[in-house]
Formats: sequence, C-alpha cells, structure tokens
Amino acid sequence: MQSDGIETVPGIEQLQEPGTPTGPPMEHVREIGRALRFIGDDLDKDQKLQELVNRVPPEAERQTLLTVASNIFKDGIFNWGRVVALFYFAYKVCLKALDRIPLIRAIINLIVEFMRDHVVRWIIERGGWEAIREYFGSSQKQFAVVIGAGAIACAAVLLYRKYFS
Repeated sequence: MQSDGIETVPGIEQLQEPGTPTGPPMEHVREIGRALRFIGDDLDKDQKLQELVNRVPPEAERQTLLTVASNIFKDGIFNWGRVVALFYFAYKVCLKALDRIPLIRAIINLIVEFMRDHVVRWIIERGGWEAIREYFGSSQKQFAVVIGAGAIACAAVLLYRKYFS
C-alpha cells in the first residue's frame, strides 16, 4: 500500500475478523510476501491491465467478484502466477475502498472463501505456502509466471466487462 502512495495504511487488526487464526511464523510470511510482491510489482507495470482492473468497483456484487475469481482458474489449471493474480485483483479492488473497512473485510472474506473452496487443496498438494519460495527460484520461471498471471488477470477482467457491464 505504501508503494501505491497510501499514507495511512490500515493495521492488520482492522482488516481481519476477530478470532482469525494466525498463520506461519512472521519470517516465513515475509519471504512468501516478497515472492508474491515480485509478481504484483510486474503486474503494476501493465497499463492495460490497470485500466481493466480499475473498472471493477469495490461495491461490485459478490457474484461479480466470484465470477472474476473463477475465470482466473476457469480452465482448471492452477499455478502460483494465477494465485498471485487472484490476490492482485482482490488487493486492487480493496485499495479503492480504504475508507470503508467493512467492505474490505467483505472482499477479503469472499476471497478467503473462494481460496478455501477452490485453491487451498492445490496449494497443500504443492507443499503449502512454503513451496512458493522454491517455485520462484529461477528468473526464467518468474518471467513466465508474471506473463501468465498478467494474461489471466486481463482475460478475467475482459470477461467481466463482456458479461457484467
């Protein structure tokens, strides 16, 4: 958020529902976050993608957000780039609602629910979140994942525009 020019960043305690379980140790979270952020930074550079994502309002209907999320994995292919594309999409939608914390919580809960129902099994089969650090070990893989995630996110937003605008 700070790199997007947001001066007052809400604390995690504001964004999480009370009683949310804690995850892995913070040092692992930071490493995983760096791997995810690497792709997100490259997605930020894609102006066409930015224009498309900007068309999705944070108050979009639940089904619209779920449809965009589903379209990222529509062909049944799961990879870390697509997982990052889902997070990137959710982040960009939430960024537009910083003054409406309950709306951000609703979007986060929706994405968590989608992840639980459709993506978590794949992540567990790959070795959990720790596996993302190993996956992004080579720059050639990183480049391919960034290009793939960008294409998927563009396609998801284009489908949203075609069917829901």
